[in-house]
Amino acid sequence: MNLELLDPWEQEYPQIIEETLEDGYVLNCKFNRRGTLLAAGCLDGRCVIWDFDTKGVSRNLIGHVKSVSNVSWSRNGRYLLSASKDWTCIYWDLVAGMKKAKIRFDTSIIMAHMHPKNNTRFVAALFQVSPVIVDIVGDDIVNMTTLPTEQEDKDESIKPTSLLVTAISWNKTGNRIYTGTTKGYLNIIDVEKNKIIYTTRIANTTIKEIQFSRNGRDMVINANDRVIRYFYVDEETGIPELRNKFQDLVNRIQWSKSCFSSDGEFVIGGSGHKAEHNIYIWDKSMGNLVKILEGPKEPLDDISWHPVRPIIASVSSFGNIYIWNTKHEANWSAFAPDFIELEENLEYEEKEDEFDVVPEKDKKKAKDEDEEEDVTVDVTTCETIQAYIDSDNDDKEDNEQVLYLPSLNAEEEDGHEFSSDEEFAKKSVKKKLLKKKKKGLNETIDEQQRPKKIMKK
Repeated sequence: MNLELLDPWEQEYPQIIEETLEDGYVLNCKFNRRGTLLAAGCLDGRCVIWDFDTKGVSRNLIGHVKSVSNVSWSRNGRYLLSASKDWTCIYWDLVAGMKKAKIRFDTSIIMAHMHPKNNTRFVAALFQVSPVIVDIVGDDIVNMTTLPTEQEDKDESIKPTSLLVTAISWNKTGNRIYTGTTKGYLNIIDVEKNKIIYTTRIANTTIKEIQFSRNGRDMVINANDRVIRYFYVDEETGIPELRNKFQDLVNRIQWSKSCFSSDGEFVIGGSGHKAEHNIYIWDKSMGNLVKILEGPKEPLDDISWHPVRPIIASVSSFGNIYIWNTKHEANWSAFAPDFIELEENLEYEEKEDEFDVVPEKDKKKAKDEDEEEDVTVDVTTCETIQAYIDSDNDDKEDNEQVLYLPSLNAEEEDGHEFSSDEEFAKKSVKKKLLKKKKKGLNETIDEQQRPKKIMKK
């Protein structure tokens, strides 16, 4: 995909469902940093990765025994972190197509997010336990740092139950961690000092998720009180300032997910209604509702906006991923500037010299003139794409980025050894496939045998 050829005046948000991705029962999805790959966590413990340009499956990672809570990409796009309800996190090497490290915890994992700059560090929010920062040193060798859940000069009015973390996120630079608790408190943790530097109460109910915009200056918090709050984050202190609130005043529905658009101008919320698959799009600064995208009558579980283009991937409770895109209209004048589009048929008027016979000498002269006007085209130098320019970009990181995954041979996939959990997961997936095949064979056999019995009678 050449981003330079995209229409700069294209609509800023999608309108229709362009395609549906189906591979198992998908629970959540996430784009990589450039939007070339889409990762999804499934109910059967698999992680599926699609090439977003071809819509083909690039990797099918089997490792978890239970369902995947969420997936998170590393900055360079080579590694993927998957957190599961089987109390484990797996750190996948996508180029090799196998796990690099498997970390087991003492309780189930609510969510886990990779560091925005460090490719070997992540933070995990654990069920009824303090969150943890994990540094992957080598194969299955990790260092864990427990994060604080209360301030050193704590207020006695705050009960211990209100300190349980339910949502967690890094800021853009990775020097602070934002955590949300069951009682609606937002804590800001300094990673170097490993202490809480700021605490405030945002809502009276549980904070479900914390999302940052691409530039790192805006933050969205989704709570159980059916309100999505938009904050502006100060770059120096990191303290958030409330700017807007978004909610459905008519239906008073819960929001299953919320996030920012690729340019950070829109806030989107996924409806938590059991009988609708609606996506609400609001203007960030004005606060007005711009569009409601109405999908099939299926509950919505997860949302992910493409990092560069106006595309949304939404996950339904039936395990499908719907790709929302803008309406494409054919613009033929873009291919030839002298092309004129006609609304109705017109009679063509022939010019005087249009079909005149031209001598061969004049033809040769015209060819020679065209050859002399040839211009050399520079193919070697790579210009930076405006959509990919970032304030904290490094040339080394850009060179190491993995945008597309090479196809693996069957020998390479079957060559590496599996652990006992992975073998169990792989066998269970194979059993499900065999059962489906047997059912199909039995149905075809029954259909073939039925007419024979009727003939005998």
